[in-house]
Amino acid sequence: MSALKIKAVLFDLGETLVKTWIPEATYQKILASLGIDRSTEEIKQALAKTEEEFKKSNYRSTYGKAGYTEYWEKWDSLVLKNLNINESFAKEIITRWFDHAKCVTYPDTKEVLNRLKQMGLKLGLVSTAYEEDITAIFERANLKKNLFDVIVGANTIKKEKPHPDVFKYALRKLKAKPGQTLFVGDHIDNDYRGATRVGIHALLIQRENRSLDNIPDIKRISSLGEIYKYII
Repeated sequence: MSALKIKAVLFDLGETLVKTWIPEATYQKILASLGIDRSTEEIKQALAKTEEEFKKSNYRSTYGKAGYTEYWEKWDSLVLKNLNINESFAKEIITRWFDHAKCVTYPDTKEVLNRLKQMGLKLGLVSTAYEEDITAIFERANLKKNLFDVIVGANTIKKEKPHPDVFKYALRKLKAKPGQTLFVGDHIDNDYRGATRVGIHALLIQRENRSLDNIPDIKRISSLGEIYKYII
C-alpha cells in the first residue's frame, strides 16, 4: 500500500489502542474480593464452556441487541454456574469488573491520535464492545473520548464487526468515503477484512511479536507510528 489521500482514520479499541484484561485473571481477582477461591485454569475452562453454551443456545446472537446489564448478567450467571458458585453473585461481577480489569493505553496511542487530529484528519472508533464498556475502558485507560468524531460499539446500531453496516455507519457519521478512509485493528476478520469488504483501506497491527506470516497480502504494522507512511 503506497501513501494514500486519507481524510479519516478508524481504529479498533482493544489490543489496538488499549491493552485490555485477561478474562480469567480478572475473574479470579473479583471472586477473591468476594472471598471465593478459584484457579485461573478453572475459570478459563468455565469461560470456554459458557461461550460454547451461548453459541449452542443462540443467545450469543443477542450480543449488542440485548441490554448491557441483561446480556452480561446472563453471561456471568452461567460462568458462575459452571464454576459451581451461587449465581446470585452475577451482579457483583458486573459491578466490580472495572475495579479489577486492566486497561492501559499503549505508549504510542495518545501521541499518534493527537498528531492525526492536528493533521486535520477525522478519527473514529469502531469496537465490538458495548458502549458502556467503551466508556469504562476510556476512563480506566485515561483516554479522552473527544479525540474521536464518532464512536461505534456493538449496541450503537445493534450490529457488530465485521458486519458491513457497522463500518458504513461510521463512514456516514464522518462524512467520509471508503477510499479516503483507513482502518487500523488487530483482528484479521473483524477488523482487516471487515473494513476492506466495504472498500476501506486497512492495516493489521501486530503488537508484541504476534505473527501471521502464513497469511499473504495483508498490510501490517507493529506500532501505530507506522501509519504515517500510508497517509499523505
